[in-house]
Amino acid sequence: MKKQVIVIGTHSFVDVITNSSSELFVLGEAKSIEAVKEVLQVMLDHWNQMAAQGIFGSHYVSNERYSLSTNEKAEYKPIKKWSETFGRIYIYTEERYRDDMEEIKKFKRDHPKSDWGPGWGYEKKENIGKIMIESESDNSIPHEMFEWIESAFGYNTERYHLG
Repeated sequence: MKKQVIVIGTHSFVDVITNSSSELFVLGEAKSIEAVKEVLQVMLDHWNQMAAQGIFGSHYVSNERYSLSTNEKAEYKPIKKWSETFGRIYIYTEERYRDDMEEIKKFKRDHPKSDWGPGWGYEKKENIGKIMIESESDNSIPHEMFEWIESAFGYNTERYHLG
């Protein structure tokens, strides 16, 4: 018996790897939501200044703009705006905890053979009363800010990667 070999030439090859993820920070120590917002604004302002100078790579550097009337360098626009960076900032309540636990129980009832559990890990009774920071969307909080946030709000601040 004869074997026949067919060779098909490759025209092109594409492989895409993404790392889209949202982040949630559970703050270990924070006085109020307003205080948290103030600290985050300072961090975002500094991150924008550093990014505009190319500290985090040239892909963040915005084009320099000059005023036509004075020929002076114009103020840069923020690379990251608050509304595009941070999502909700809220206190994790007992009611929210109970709702999360109900969702987890429902999932376990509906999927008893599932080899993975629902939830992200932050759904803990000890988090009731703590302030939480959500990212606005996937990769919206610059990763350079993760350690800043974790260190600014106490040693037991935790970050949860939400997929």
